[in-house]
Amino acid sequence: MKNTQSLKWNKDFRRLYYRGKSIACGYVVVYAMKNRRTENRLGLTCGKTVGKAVVRNRIKRLMRESYRLSEPELKCGYDIVMVARTRAAGKDYAQISKDVRYAFRKLELLKEHEEATTVADTILSESNLPL
Repeated sequence: MKNTQSLKWNKDFRRLYYRGKSIACGYVVVYAMKNRRTENRLGLTCGKTVGKAVVRNRIKRLMRESYRLSEPELKCGYDIVMVARTRAAGKDYAQISKDVRYAFRKLELLKEHEEATTVADTILSESNLPL
């Protein structure tokens, strides 16, 4: 992830929980707040109520991948925390990604449509395949 650092300190997480804007979706809760940096910082959490370690790690991998593919479309200079809800256990990438994208749109973290280029659009344009 090019423009993203990891959010590690407990005080940063707590600051986002109390002062940041949030949106709760079916499987993910996303908190976001402007920071004074040129890059985004991402934090992922998944409580023990979601499942055992294998399940929690899988959900975090799915959320991280969803963020990674959305990163070119995101505005810079935000702290973002994604919290997995209990219902996220056993869900596939498409469902988690849909919720994450919806939350980014609601929190107005996506760049304007004209500026944003998705990874899929880039791959299609380079492959010279008919649509």
